[in-house]
Amino acid sequence: MYLLVRALLLSVAFGPIVFGACAQDRILLMNGELIQAKVIGQSTLEVRYLETRKNGTVRERSEPTEGVFSVTDSLGREQVWYFHDTVFGNDLTTDQMRWFIKGEQDARSGYKPLWPMIEAFSVGAGLTIGLNLEMNALFIPPVTAGLMTLPRVHVTKGSITDPLMEGDEYYATGYARVGRSKRVIRSLIAGFVGVGVGLAVRQLVINPNLDHE
Repeated sequence: MYLLVRALLLSVAFGPIVFGACAQDRILLMNGELIQAKVIGQSTLEVRYLETRKNGTVRERSEPTEGVFSVTDSLGREQVWYFHDTVFGNDLTTDQMRWFIKGEQDARSGYKPLWPMIEAFSVGAGLTIGLNLEMNALFIPPVTAGLMTLPRVHVTKGSITDPLMEGDEYYATGYARVGRSKRVIRSLIAGFVGVGVGLAVRQLVINPNLDHE
């Protein structure tokens, strides 16, 4: 009985401390990224927070407030730092910006530019092999990736987390912004991989056979 009472007293005494150490605040950035950390200070200049590294150490970091949409504490109370003011370039209302950011988040986690990557790889490998390019082939991926900014970004099936967002213009704009950037970067990487494969095929397979002829 004594041990049970003691255990209850210890849980009451140290429970809030443990909860406070584990509780995480959420910092929602304007680019859609979500930082989960312990916020220790907010001002019109910056939001300061404690970040726990993978090795368990804690370091203090900060984000400029102009890049923060809102901060939500562990109890669910939200402090919105974004404000609608066209003078500062904030053309969207607070609710419209919420949709915009949600589009960014869904694109970051769910948009898959598979076909653009296949096209970039094919162009890089095909032109390198077909035109017998060497160092000049390195110009192909940047050009191909640059062209990937032009086509419309289509929402990847299943990437919309909330069906009510489908068809919303602000959500679509946010989705396209991140999706286009993601498509360009991945196409650039796929293009360089394609060039590498093309150079390897040309040097190891095609050219040796030509020399024997």
